[in-house]
Amino acid sequence: MTIQPIGSASVALYITPADLKEHGLTPAELTLEQALELTRSAFRQEGIDLEGAIEIEAYPESCGVLVFAHVRRQSRCWISFDKLEDLAAGARALPQPRPDAALLWWKERWWLSLPAGAEQAAARLSEFGRSEADRPHLEASLAEYGRMILTSDALAGVLTYFPV
Repeated sequence: MTIQPIGSASVALYITPADLKEHGLTPAELTLEQALELTRSAFRQEGIDLEGAIEIEAYPESCGVLVFAHVRRQSRCWISFDKLEDLAAGARALPQPRPDAALLWWKERWWLSLPAGAEQAAARLSEFGRSEADRPHLEASLAEYGRMILTSDALAGVLTYFPV
């Protein structure tokens, strides 16, 4: 298999007939699920990180299979707050502080970052701040212009300064 990056989150993958034969397949009988598994295997062999969902387009021909793969990165949940006191009140409303939360300062607001999958915590925290899910290029703007305050365990860190 030959893998070639074609963007920051996309690759072109060529699977030869010999590669397919190793897996007991031919281009004519290759299913999309099998092409996806071969693509994942190629990513692992090349040491490419697969954080997020992978979308593929496969074009089987007698000379092999051309696969275009795009990794859709998992988005983070972002909630912004006017005041740290509001963030602390939200943190106290959670059953447990999330150790995977980060805190940044940008545009006169406090920005709390939670990983994908933390939607319930984000929903509770948005009662005290503002959910920022629909803003285009938010993560890039925060990475470039925001000032990192706490890289992890931000909610527990805020609670140490604003106890009950």
